[in-house]
Amino acid sequence: MSDPVLEERILQRLMDSGKYSNVYEGTLRKIISTMTLRFKKEKEIEKNVRKKLHQIYGAYQVLSIKYQVLGIDDILKSHVSTAERMGFYEEFYGKIFAVLGEPGKKYKIYDAACGLNPFSAFYFKERVELYHCSDIDVEANKEINRFFTENGLSNFSSSNRDLMVDEIPFSDYDVVFLFKTLSCIERQEKGSAKKILHNALVAPVVVVSFPSKSIGGKEKGMVENYSNFLEELLVDISHTKTVLHFPTEAVYVIFKSSGESK
Repeated sequence: MSDPVLEERILQRLMDSGKYSNVYEGTLRKIISTMTLRFKKEKEIEKNVRKKLHQIYGAYQVLSIKYQVLGIDDILKSHVSTAERMGFYEEFYGKIFAVLGEPGKKYKIYDAACGLNPFSAFYFKERVELYHCSDIDVEANKEINRFFTENGLSNFSSSNRDLMVDEIPFSDYDVVFLFKTLSCIERQEKGSAKKILHNALVAPVVVVSFPSKSIGGKEKGMVENYSNFLEELLVDISHTKTVLHFPTEAVYVIFKSSGESK
């Protein structure tokens, strides 16, 4: 049985902490509620909440990014996921949009679990009718919106949302980006990747990517393993897809087959 008073105490301690004060409140509440049902003692509950938070956030957290003094390239280089694309960002978006449709067409795009990728907006802004991104980092969300405003990107916006907590209106968009997301979230909660991909596929196109090399630069059969993982997620969905290979990333542009209901 849940204990609202206990949960609020733990929530307040986390929000007052330095390490997890920037985590979206919806994410904190979900994890606290889950652990309250699994464990009885308050210390044990909080210990396991913090363990889970480290797994989904702390292990990837980039501390003390000085957003307002760094250039865009330096911000993108500050996180491994975006840093890996720095040598081929232009090619990355060029090939994705080439697969999506005719030259010059503009799209409504949702960038889910976006990390720092929105700072790459200058590489694709000409192909955007509307762009919205979301993640669980409160400070990054604030700085992304500031970046959009300062650069006149009035059709770009950001919010704090959790793919496992919030109902996201993917059907309002032409394309959903799920860059390097599904494998990470599956490690955190088994079965979550399938749920998220199925939710996203109410949009006509979903662009999924996986790392093709480890942080140390080794391939280790990663492309084949992730390709098989994606096929398992798509087993009951009528679709077509195009695969794009980049130096450190494999991208799958997935089109929902005609006649598939939203």
